[in-house]
Amino acid sequence: MSYEQYNNFTNPVTSQPVGNSPAPGATPINGVTIRPLQDTPTDAEFAGRLLVEAFKGKFAHNVTEQKLPATARYMAANNRGQTPAFYQRTLVAELEGVPVGLMQLKFHGDKYLNTADDDMLTSELGCWRTFRFACFSLITDEDVKKGKCYVDHICVDDRARGRGVGKLLLDRADYEARQRQCHTIYLGVLTTNRAKGLYERQGYHVTSTWSMCGCLYCCIGPPGKIYHMEKPLSTNIP
Repeated sequence: MSYEQYNNFTNPVTSQPVGNSPAPGATPINGVTIRPLQDTPTDAEFAGRLLVEAFKGKFAHNVTEQKLPATARYMAANNRGQTPAFYQRTLVAELEGVPVGLMQLKFHGDKYLNTADDDMLTSELGCWRTFRFACFSLITDEDVKKGKCYVDHICVDDRARGRGVGKLLLDRADYEARQRQCHTIYLGVLTTNRAKGLYERQGYHVTSTWSMCGCLYCCIGPPGKIYHMEKPLSTNIP
């Protein structure tokens, strides 16, 4: 099925641009473009569904696989009515006009970037699963230091793998970080995740390794390790 046919996804920081280069993905590159998430039912549903699909293991560990559809509905609803900063920080990649990728960035002061509807979460998941989900959200919510940019999550639909979507999203992350005078961009990735190779090709390197035990195990999943990866940024862009 072609991408023309496929579409089943029925406090802002401001600064002067560092250079004159256009934002990666502002114009099509091999059919891929990048834009901010919009406060629409279509975008909200796409982002909620892809996020749960991409991190299925983590969500299933917290709410059970049976509740994944309900979790996707909640995540979709939670993408509506947020602050302008939330939509600026959340970027959608499109391949030939079809949403296929998602990334959210966080900067200093973005710890609580969006608000949540706790009543809806409880009605969808029940009290115990809501408690586990809340713990998961708290322990994975990053407090970003000044001068740094955190890639909170990045994911690409399986059907768009190999088309340069992930690379272009990471290029855009670098651009957005430089616009805000950040000197470092960083992320976390499971040691078993093949995306580590892409991050290394983009200039990231491992600075530390976390073991998933204790609270981290309870919230994220079975024992394992997570790489903390960083990339230095130059703001001297022509």
